[in-house]
Amino acid sequence: MKQKDRPAHELVREEDQGRIVFFMGGVRSGTTVFRRMLASHPRVRDRGEIFNSNNPQGFFKYWREQVAVDPDLAFPEQQGKLFMSYVASLVPKDKDGIALLDIKYEHLNLIHDAWQLPFTNPPMLRLIKRSQLKVVHLRRQHFYSVLSNLVAVQTGRYHKPADDSSKLPEKRAVAVERSLVLTSMKKRKRAADIVDSSFEDGQRLSLDYEGVFDDQGDFQPAICERLASFLSVDNQFERQPALKKVIDEPLSAVISNYDEIRDLETIAL
Repeated sequence: MKQKDRPAHELVREEDQGRIVFFMGGVRSGTTVFRRMLASHPRVRDRGEIFNSNNPQGFFKYWREQVAVDPDLAFPEQQGKLFMSYVASLVPKDKDGIALLDIKYEHLNLIHDAWQLPFTNPPMLRLIKRSQLKVVHLRRQHFYSVLSNLVAVQTGRYHKPADDSSKLPEKRAVAVERSLVLTSMKKRKRAADIVDSSFEDGQRLSLDYEGVFDDQGDFQPAICERLASFLSVDNQFERQPALKKVIDEPLSAVISNYDEIRDLETIAL
């Protein structure tokens, strides 16, 4: 069978399946600092957030180039094939390299299926599962990740290098809307549950952000060991984070109406 006639999920060669790793999590869930730790391994090649339109290695740059050659690739029934072709193109040229692809919950629906019913699981997850590609899933308590994102959006304070080389906007307290916080928490929980339920344990490694760091603020040795075992590499990860926490004080100091939402921290979703 010619390659162009092969199903989308077979576009990644079998010998390359262990050389592609998807890293999934929510915005403001510690994904950037964790991805940098993963990319500190000498065999890992960080491809960044693949659905970020500013990423020169991103999917949309690839999509634009391919559609310019064959306009029919713009049709939704071609998206799965195009996505898996893109994934295969990111396999490192060096034989031992591993491509690390970052996908946020918010981007899971960006690959379409022409015949997909509304409100069903994202086709992207099915494609990844069928291709037997590995997934590292970083989960974070939804209350904190939602508030971290809302504060960052309002203040412009996103990432702080560990060496303090970058100056951030001044800290200031912000107000958040209770209904927005609760709705966002529910959506994040559903996204996290969908990722976990879409893959068997052997294909997916799920980690909780709250247990990633030790008392000194470095990555836990046990976490690095689990990652090394899952990726089938030596444990050569850099344990010292490249970024500091942007919010390192009590939430009541950065949320002006914290009393209105404090109960959401322990609410059952």
